[in-house]
Amino acid sequence: MNSNRDSCFTFGEGIEYVLSALSFPDNTKATFNADAQIIENTVVNAMASYDPLFRTAFKGLSLGGSYLDGIRIGLPDEFDMHVKTELNCSLTPVSARPGFIFLRADGKDHHCIKHVDGEGFFVDRLAVQSWFRDNITAVMPKLQNIRCSDGRAYSMEYTAHGYGVAHTMLATEHRNHRRQISFDFVPVFVFEPNQWPRDQRKYPKGNREWFAVPRKYFDKPEAQDPRSFILCAPFWERLVLHKKQNLKDSLRLMKALRNANEMSGLVSYHLKSIYLNAADEKLVTWNQAPGRILIRMMVNLLHAVRLNNLPFYLAPDHNNLDKLSEKQRQEYVRILNKIVNKLIRRRDANYLTGEDLYQLFGVEVK
Repeated sequence: MNSNRDSCFTFGEGIEYVLSALSFPDNTKATFNADAQIIENTVVNAMASYDPLFRTAFKGLSLGGSYLDGIRIGLPDEFDMHVKTELNCSLTPVSARPGFIFLRADGKDHHCIKHVDGEGFFVDRLAVQSWFRDNITAVMPKLQNIRCSDGRAYSMEYTAHGYGVAHTMLATEHRNHRRQISFDFVPVFVFEPNQWPRDQRKYPKGNREWFAVPRKYFDKPEAQDPRSFILCAPFWERLVLHKKQNLKDSLRLMKALRNANEMSGLVSYHLKSIYLNAADEKLVTWNQAPGRILIRMMVNLLHAVRLNNLPFYLAPDHNNLDKLSEKQRQEYVRILNKIVNKLIRRRDANYLTGEDLYQLFGVEVK
């Protein structure tokens, strides 16, 4: 295998080789998608059977993340699912700070709604997450033999309990333990475009709904508020990426670079934000080759990490890097600077070696 690292491509050929290696056949995707849908429905049905209150509140699942945007790399084995939730009352979004809102309720008809002296009733983020946590924990024994097509059956493990944002569950196939599918279930409250808080800087794109997602403040632990929800508008963001295939391919390359160079602190939404902001400001011509777009976007990412400031697309006054430690930031600046310099040199010399593809993107030449 190592001898193939001596292989040499033009810069464009090398990029195309990586993109091909990051893709999987449609039939592989189809089996994962089919199993995932059965598993998702089984989880939700179990929760609805256990808790009549959840059965009333549940209003459907909505796919989010890389799958929705068409920028998934590797196996289609991770699914971000927004669990649409309604309480037995009317909710009004109230701006809290850039990117965040509170949800004011018109009455206390649910245990997830709490009274705040002098301010009224609000949805309590911690109570919502505790409610989901209790339900998922209670139904786990019923999720140990989920039968799917072609004789596959899965058992579920509850791995992250909603103390951050998501309730993560890992499905493992009984006969082939290497076949696993991960699900992030996130409770969300759904709003129409005309309900967008007018004092937030961004405004709705198109006639698509948006979500309030439970999330604490990371940059100011002393200022925590159990009412905090972050803005989320996956369908608006999808419109920004729509019909820009070279942009999407470039973003897939950036995700591969992130993975190969062990920068897990830069989550996928951080990388996506680099592209959303650039597209919104019309800074890049998206019909360029993916490799050339990648270099431009890597420079933007390096700049953002160096300054420790990556504006949230939906609320530019909020910094998406609020969870990044100073140690991580300094290490990532070093790594990103090295990658950017190497990509520029290879582009100018118009070649990429097999060793380059492995070191930069984690892709072996076969």
